Amino acid sequence: MQLREYLKQQDEAQLEQFAERVGTSTKYLRAHVISGSRGASLKFMRALARGSEGSVSLSEVLQHYGVSKEELEAA
Repeated sequence: MQLREYLKQQDEAQLEQFAERVGTSTKYLRAHVISGSRGASLKFMRALARGSEGSVSLSEVLQHYGVSKEELEAA
């Protein structure tokens, strides 16, 4: 599942819980993660994948931030 899709499916309480699991705020998730307007550290990307509890894989998070499937396969 795409990260943006996963986050948009969450209600307010679920989004708050997710934000707590990954160590950020719902405001940051809406402003920078859903929109993809800001890059992220690998540590944060891993936290996003773990925080989704299996709904979004690390490779899907990486793709959200602009890493292509070809780059992932070459790595």
